[in-house]
Amino acid sequence: MRARVGVLAGGAMTASGAGLGFGLAVGLMVGGALLAAYCLLLTDVDGGGP
Repeated sequence: MRARVGVLAGGAMTASGAGLGFGLAVGLMVGGALLAAYCLLLTDVDGGGP
């Protein structure tokens, strides 16, 4: 019984870690896309790059 609880807890920790890593990756991708769009917008407005 104790081993089964340990396996379940380990699986839950692994799944939450993977979810956190996935969320972090998505956040970085969205942040990078927003930063690129912001730089392109500045380039369009100023006529020159940053």
